[in-house]
Amino acid sequence: MARKCVLSMVLSVDGYINGPGGEFIPPAWSSDLDAWTDEMPRRYDTLLYGRAAWVQMAAYWPRADADPATPAPTRELARFMNSARKIVFSRTLTDARAWANSEIADTDVAAVVAREKTQAGKDMVIFAGARFAQTALAAGVVDELSILVVPELFGHGTRLFEGHALRRRLTLTKARPMDTGAVLMRYGVGQGRA
Repeated sequence: MARKCVLSMVLSVDGYINGPGGEFIPPAWSSDLDAWTDEMPRRYDTLLYGRAAWVQMAAYWPRADADPATPAPTRELARFMNSARKIVFSRTLTDARAWANSEIADTDVAAVVAREKTQAGKDMVIFAGARFAQTALAAGVVDELSILVVPELFGHGTRLFEGHALRRRLTLTKARPMDTGAVLMRYGVGQGRA
């Protein structure tokens, strides 16, 4: 079975993935959220990023698994994030040593992801960076959306799907309410226009 490319994001009810200053606003944590993050190492072995999101993540995750101030579930997630293979798409990044297991790819997202889909392994995931997410959608490489909608209105920030000018038919494959009031929704992504 071919590997999938999954776009997995935390999204406010009003469609933002971060706050007005570009800051990540974490969801309220709970046992349901622990179970959600526990699924990641079982499903994914490759993380896909654009340059800006990779730089942000590389500034946090490499130290998070050893920081005693980091909550235990986040340390577990950090171990996965740090050990997983990471492909960063960039024309300007020349060194990816700031985060272990990272490699720089050319900017032809469609060709790189198509090649990766033919390789053995678990699924690939994009879970940071609205602009890169839109690039991947436009390239037609995203097979599934996994959206965790948190019960908050951010008011401002970066919208996940702002001005992407794409129409895709989606097929709901899962909808699960969580104990925090968040809802996890998974959609298969059709390649044709809706």
